[in-house]
Amino acid sequence: MSSELEQLKVQHEELRLTKRAIDRETEDTRTKTIEDKRAAEAEIEKLQLDLESLKEETTELIQKNKILETKVACLKEEHEVKKKKQEEDYDNQRRSKQKLQFQEAKLCTKKVNIEKKCDPVEVHKLQIEELKKEVQFNKNEREEVKKIYETEMNKLNNVMAKLKFQKKTWEKKLEAAREELLKLNANCIIIRESSRKELYDKDLLLQRLVLDTNRCQKSIPELEASMAFLENMVKE
Repeated sequence: MSSELEQLKVQHEELRLTKRAIDRETEDTRTKTIEDKRAAEAEIEKLQLDLESLKEETTELIQKNKILETKVACLKEEHEVKKKKQEEDYDNQRRSKQKLQFQEAKLCTKKVNIEKKCDPVEVHKLQIEELKKEVQFNKNEREEVKKIYETEMNKLNNVMAKLKFQKKTWEKKLEAAREELLKLNANCIIIRESSRKELYDKDLLLQRLVLDTNRCQKSIPELEASMAFLENMVKE
């Protein structure tokens, strides 16, 4: 009797340890499932955010490309119109110049023939006076061209200065907006991760409660049956 009882105690202890080991493995697997699921869902959420960002950026770039394509077509059309007008102006100006040059050459020839019949001294005096007038005209033309150059460059420099200032201002605004976007994205991720962790931690406890409840629901009838069996043994 004593030997059989000792064997039963040994068997009972082995089964108890086996049950405990199985329970521990079950609990570890459940915990690992929740933790790995949380990590995988966090990675999935990050990939979804990256995908959304790529889609938004791609959509914006496609829209910008369409606008630029339209702009390029307009620029080409505008260039062709200006080019055609410029060619017409050039052709008209070339004809006018050729006509005047021909007239000028004829007059120069006539003038030279007339000068040959005049006093050389008087001719040179006249040529000097004419050259003086041409020099003065060229001086005036030179000053006028310089003035036009300065005026045009001042206008362009003012425009460039204004655009550079606006560009710098918008670069700062863009950088600030990017930093704010990064902060908001980071904050969004932190809130989601903390919220997910809080829910998962509570879910782990909830599952533990559910498991314990199920075990109690299973063990109570077994205990009642076992007690009834033992009570009958005592009566006998």
